[in-house]
Amino acid sequence: MSSEQIKIDTLEIPKVIDSNISTKVDINQLISKAREKERKENKLNYILLSIAGSIILSIALILSL
Repeated sequence: MSSEQIKIDTLEIPKVIDSNISTKVDINQLISKAREKERKENKLNYILLSIAGSIILSIALILSL
């Protein structure tokens, strides 16, 4: 253990502003965010698949010559 003593009285507790916190949850916003995230993941998967396919086709073409 360190020799330093932590004074609990001097620690500040972060205050939460209640005006920014909404108690209601909009299910439509949650669904749209989930769908948007899924679309981004699908797009990335398609890009990676096309790159891998292009590399395989290029190698096959070079080897066939």
